[in-house]
Amino acid sequence: MITKCLRRDERRNCWAQQLPAAGLPVLLGLGLGVLLAYLVANGYWLLACGIALLVPMAILVVRYPFAAVMIWLVVVPFVPFVGQYKLVYWVLHRALPLIALVIILVSRALRLKEHRPMRLGPAELAMAAFGIAAVLSILVFGDSIKSILTLYDRTLVPFTIYLLVRFLNPREEDLRRLVPIALLVGFAECVIGLLSWFAPQVLPSIWHSRAEIFGDRVTGTFTQPEVYASVLAFHMVLLFHGAMNRAGRLMRTALILVMGLEVVCIFFTFTRGCWLAGLLVLAGLLYLYPKPTLSLTLLVVAVAFIVSTGLLASEFAHAYERFKTDTTIQDRIVLANAGKRMFFARPLLGWGYDNYDRYDWRFIERVGNAAPTTWDIQSGTSHNTYLTMLAEMGVIGLLLYSFPVLWWLCLTFRVLPRLPKEGFWSRRLLVILWLPVGAYLVVSQSVDMRFFLDPPTLVWFSLGLVANLVQHYLEPESISVPTRFPVARRTT
Repeated sequence: MITKCLRRDERRNCWAQQLPAAGLPVLLGLGLGVLLAYLVANGYWLLACGIALLVPMAILVVRYPFAAVMIWLVVVPFVPFVGQYKLVYWVLHRALPLIALVIILVSRALRLKEHRPMRLGPAELAMAAFGIAAVLSILVFGDSIKSILTLYDRTLVPFTIYLLVRFLNPREEDLRRLVPIALLVGFAECVIGLLSWFAPQVLPSIWHSRAEIFGDRVTGTFTQPEVYASVLAFHMVLLFHGAMNRAGRLMRTALILVMGLEVVCIFFTFTRGCWLAGLLVLAGLLYLYPKPTLSLTLLVVAVAFIVSTGLLASEFAHAYERFKTDTTIQDRIVLANAGKRMFFARPLLGWGYDNYDRYDWRFIERVGNAAPTTWDIQSGTSHNTYLTMLAEMGVIGLLLYSFPVLWWLCLTFRVLPRLPKEGFWSRRLLVILWLPVGAYLVVSQSVDMRFFLDPPTLVWFSLGLVANLVQHYLEPESISVPTRFPVARRTT
């Protein structure tokens, strides 16, 4: 009798221990199944796919937090921040990087596993100071507390991606995993961009509204050619560097061909700022890899010359007209003068974060032969990222925001001779990571890139990789590629 009771108690304890492990996933699956069935039945198939992937995505991020950045790179460029897709942006852009950063910080604090060493310094301090200054600017000068969410989307999420990369301190094997992502995203953006130009009817409705804004230019899944060119610049340099450091000839050829297609698509943006950014990237690649870059450039030029006299004659004629036009230049002269006058009126603290369009109409005036139009006064906005920052947050805000870039650029020149000359992890990689930052700075002179979420995030991601690479070689003894990482252990 006693034995039976003991066995009964054991069975009860066994059920108590195993029921949560076995029952909760079943209940979760049933609940998600009903929700997914409802969403699919009502046409929200993309949202249903996103929810179905939440659980495996969460497991992946916990086990490999760098996957949060990889997921962001693959998904966010293709999802518009409108309608039913807002939840995707909430999960992937606003929540995922922050959650991954919290996981890393908790893991480091509790020493749950070994972590690569990392030190914060003046660059990160300047970023924190800018974030605090921007919040105070909104609270003091702003007319809506919603501007804090705008600040989070445009600035704090890129900062979070930067810090996530800094704490993870990814190495060569991690960066090599970005090359297939660059291949996938770059090729998809080129195909979508060209289809939106030649056959927009075959594209899913998710990208129709974006293609209609600039019907005469290639913009991919974005609403501005400058944003498109900036994103392509990031992916094309990773592709080319990965191609130059691969043993397989077939894969190397595929990477180079996609990179060449991206160059063509940047040309088809028919935007002078994009062309200049593309030339800057090609010049950098020509310096790093002279023969392959020259061969690829000559091939692209030869193909362009052939199609310019036949298949794409009208498109090249349009490119020539775009190069000669000065209508948009006059508009931007008027609007840039208004931003300059705003800055001179309040040079230190500016007019408040996200307040540019609230006050710029007061400062619009005729500049030489360039007269303001009704559109300039009613709808015109800044076409220069850093002029906007000067007008909104003054010279203090711009210096705080720019300091990390200047800091790591100066240290780059200091450590560059210490890096290996050849290989994937080399001084070439360090220069490669700076090229998309330079392209972003170029296109930022003709459009306010802070209205768009993808390019600033990619720039701060690149800067985080630069910071880790530079910091390792700042130590006198650090003269080789890091393979093992010393970890501080708890003492008793």
